Amino acid sequence: MAQASVIALRLYGVAAVESGQATSLVDGTSLVHYRALAAIVEPASYSAPAPTEEDTERYMYILEQAFTSATVLPAPPGTVFQSQNTLMRWLELHYFTLTEALAVVEGHSAARVSITARPGQDGDTGRSFAALAAESLRMLRSQAAATVTLPKVDEDDEDGVVARASFLVDSQRWQTFNETVKKEAQRQPALAFNVTGPWPPYDFVRMQFGG
Repeated sequence: MAQASVIALRLYGVAAVESGQATSLVDGTSLVHYRALAAIVEPASYSAPAPTEEDTERYMYILEQAFTSATVLPAPPGTVFQSQNTLMRWLELHYFTLTEALAVVEGHSAARVSITARPGQDGDTGRSFAALAAESLRMLRSQAAATVTLPKVDEDDEDGVVARASFLVDSQRWQTFNETVKKEAQRQPALAFNVTGPWPPYDFVRMQFGG
């Protein structure tokens, strides 16, 4: 068991990096190469404790640093492989699915948009804030390669947040997307729009670990 703990690897994500191009994308991590893929990893104990706030911050830091120099598919937080051989088998098994997913997100960044009801405002012509927000999200969807509706969090009702979504935006059109959001905010004075990013495609990747 002690040996397994030493050689276990925490997987942060999979990047499009040809073998021999790099040994690391982020200080403190290394790359496990398989053909045109590279898994971003670091040594870890082979266990599944609940991620701490520090773990989450490191997870985001590593992916965002790697994202500055490569196309990246984020792994679920806390993903640990028992050994490098196990990880290599997984990369081999899912190679074509992973390469296809990387091709889809290449050249794109995620923009997270939250829409809030402005205090003291009424919905336009009696329509609810949720209906107005849904209309805006439909319009913004036309500016993105893909869209994911995000679940509301506990604080949203208190903060007046009526909708959240993530948009996969062509990186060369990032400024255009932001300008479109600003115009939509002007068109919908009852709503406030907040955009964060560019992010790695956290919301657009669902890795499989079965089989």
